[in-house]
Amino acid sequence: MIVDFQMNNLTTVEMIEQGSWRVISRSEDDLFSAEVVLDVKSPALDIRQAKVEVKRDVLGLVQDLSTATDKLIGVRVGPGMTKIVRAVLGGENGSNRLAELVLDSMEMLINAITVPELRKANEMAGVPFKSESDGPKVYLNDRVIGEEMVRLMAGNPRMKDSCAAFGDL
Repeated sequence: MIVDFQMNNLTTVEMIEQGSWRVISRSEDDLFSAEVVLDVKSPALDIRQAKVEVKRDVLGLVQDLSTATDKLIGVRVGPGMTKIVRAVLGGENGSNRLAELVLDSMEMLINAITVPELRKANEMAGVPFKSESDGPKVYLNDRVIGEEMVRLMAGNPRMKDSCAAFGDL
């Protein structure tokens, strides 16, 4: 007997206007298909619109989550989001798979916002690494970002303590 099972996940982040993003995540396999659409607005990075649509559920495991989806509006992308999303969408009365899809969407938004800023910082303030130099160093793609740029970036509450580079600043 040959068992054939395929799974695909795709997340896209697009800036729909200055300070507003739309995140679309799709998960599809032979038994299940779902799509999550989140509209997020800065500076608070709170969810303004949320849509979770189950397109195919062969096993019938996902209950109607339309009221739960409404509770995502106002949730901030940042600290505490994991606990909130899992409480709203996951658990016995929800779908852990959809909760994880929403969390993946939120993480991709953070990556989409953070990575260009890190690249810009690397281009603007980066200097080639010299092991004999003194003072605090933050390594990024074999470069050292100056302390002033690190403090500026760490001042963003979404980035503070988000990784080793922005910890304890």
